[in-house]
Amino acid sequence: MTARIKEGLQAAARQPKLALLIWAWYGLLALVPALPAWTWWNAVLGSSPEAASVLKRFGLGVYLDLTRSEGVSGLGLLMVVTAAVGLVAIVSSAFVFGGMLEVLGNADDRRPFMHRFHRGGGRFFWRFLRLTMVAAVCLVLATAIVSAVMAGVTTPLRGSEWEPGGYLAGFATVVALALVGALFLLALDYARIRVARDDSRRMLKAYFGGLGFVLRHLFATYGIAIPFVVALAALMAAYVAYETNAPAAGSWGAILVLFVIQQVVVLGRVFLRVALVGAERSFHAAVLPSPVPAVAQAIVEPAVEGALQPVGPAEPGPQQNPIQ
Repeated sequence: MTARIKEGLQAAARQPKLALLIWAWYGLLALVPALPAWTWWNAVLGSSPEAASVLKRFGLGVYLDLTRSEGVSGLGLLMVVTAAVGLVAIVSSAFVFGGMLEVLGNADDRRPFMHRFHRGGGRFFWRFLRLTMVAAVCLVLATAIVSAVMAGVTTPLRGSEWEPGGYLAGFATVVALALVGALFLLALDYARIRVARDDSRRMLKAYFGGLGFVLRHLFATYGIAIPFVVALAALMAAYVAYETNAPAAGSWGAILVLFVIQQVVVLGRVFLRVALVGAERSFHAAVLPSPVPAVAQAIVEPAVEGALQPVGPAEPGPQQNPIQ
């Protein structure tokens, strides 16, 4: 597992353009709700004396002003826009993953980087999108089943007089849901890797094949993913620690510094995601190497058989005397 993680980090480090391109794409998507939010925020709080207070602490009065500005729930509109952008991001992830696999799998290709990325994204977009839909349905069903099972299992703990029992039951439910969710998301990754390698077209079979692959190698697949999750958690913890101890961003310079730090964190997150895909791809190739094409196998096997056939003494020809 350590070797696969190292290979994934090296693959991501060899392709810095890949992380930068993905970061830029999702940054542009984030501007879609950010610009209306900025305009709405200035319209509501531009002349309010309470506007400066939100830089230091949460204000209920300011929040109510935001939700009831001019009889329109600006916060509700912003949530709708954000949900739409999230849907676009999920759909575009199918294209991004295809481009990612094409770049990571053809590092020696001399063609331009953008050509390779868009070739992979366009080639596998519809298949990866169908895989995402299958994974979403399976994830929703599995989440509902696990929630119902955990509710039944933890009922005695929730109803006990032991005060921490309810918190422990809730924590156990969250852990179970996280593990099951990770199972189906990892299955999606490995299914996409298998489809890109074998160029298969049956997405339902491919997804359940990825699910079976993860279940057969549960320790290894989770062991590869968990260090990247821990690294991401450490990155987010460092950002939260900075936010907690840094002074309020009350000037344009402080706002610019905060923005730069946020983007560094986002770029680090994208780099870890690319490295995880590289590690998963390396592990999948090691466990399930590419099959030998049938044509090449038909050509190689007779040659090998002929090479291994024992050579005996030559039989006498029609004009030879076997006694001589």
